[in-house]
Amino acid sequence: FFNNANLVSLSLGNMKSSLKPSLMSLAPVNSMRSNIQILQSSMNPLSRVTSISVSHTKRTMVSSSRRLARNDTWTRYNRYYKNTRWNKLKGPAIFTALFCIGTTIATPYLFDYTPLAYFKRHPSNFVYALIALNGGVFLMWRVPALSRFVHKYAIVVKDRLQTNWAMLGSSFSHQSFMHLFVNMFVLQSFGTSLAVTVGVANFTVLYLNAAVLSSFVSIAIPTLMRSSLASASLGASGAIFAVMGAFSYLFPHAPIGFFFIPIPGGAWTLFLGLTGWNIAGTILRWGTYDYAAHLGGSIVGIFYGWWFNKKRQEAFERRRSSFRF
Repeated sequence: FFNNANLVSLSLGNMKSSLKPSLMSLAPVNSMRSNIQILQSSMNPLSRVTSISVSHTKRTMVSSSRRLARNDTWTRYNRYYKNTRWNKLKGPAIFTALFCIGTTIATPYLFDYTPLAYFKRHPSNFVYALIALNGGVFLMWRVPALSRFVHKYAIVVKDRLQTNWAMLGSSFSHQSFMHLFVNMFVLQSFGTSLAVTVGVANFTVLYLNAAVLSSFVSIAIPTLMRSSLASASLGASGAIFAVMGAFSYLFPHAPIGFFFIPIPGGAWTLFLGLTGWNIAGTILRWGTYDYAAHLGGSIVGIFYGWWFNKKRQEAFERRRSSFRF
């Protein structure tokens, strides 16, 4: 509302009417270089007093900030927040560790000494059994009497996990037919070949551990990044990305086609591109996909691919050394 000329005249007018000649001679007016200086001089013509007041205010603010820094309120708050995050992840983390250890130890015996031994002779049929299981859970969502059961065991609600077993059950759960179809199509495409290559026991350990680990990563990343947890997650995508990762590691140059359309670069190139997409989605948080679960499954797949490849090379070396005389 004021320009510099008006402010200057206002300031000088006030000074002439309020100051004595002797005081005017002792405290000459400095040149006005900004609106703030003009307003300050009009309210208080004594620049020395103004500077003293400002410096006193600065000292007061500095001392207040130092007292605030010495105060342990923020320290206690941050410690509480870290403890809250750990308490939120403690249960899922312990469950994930125990589940992966138990699965790794028990699965080979189950396929040796139970009726599951059938799949040891027909490993590709185990993949079709997984597809049927996913289809069964999809139908369970359509039964009102089972609504409470599937909402407890077949979906991960990140800010209120009812049971840790939902981290496993959600990996067999789909509410949309298109979601189910795409995931099962990819599982059949990569899973049958991988199950035959590494054996049904190793494939099962990979699939189940990836299912739980990807669900844990889906909870852990937004918790650690302090982003919103008011969301739910379900689907086999995390485990399927693990299957893709292991397959691509073992067969990096395998030809890949999307509905009979060849994808250049082979399996490993496709997998790296999808991994980059999941990393970007996790950081930028675009869309409604659970990129964190995809990324967690991809990491698990690479690890198991490396492990299977190492075991395969060791077995090859043992066979070759047995023919040496």
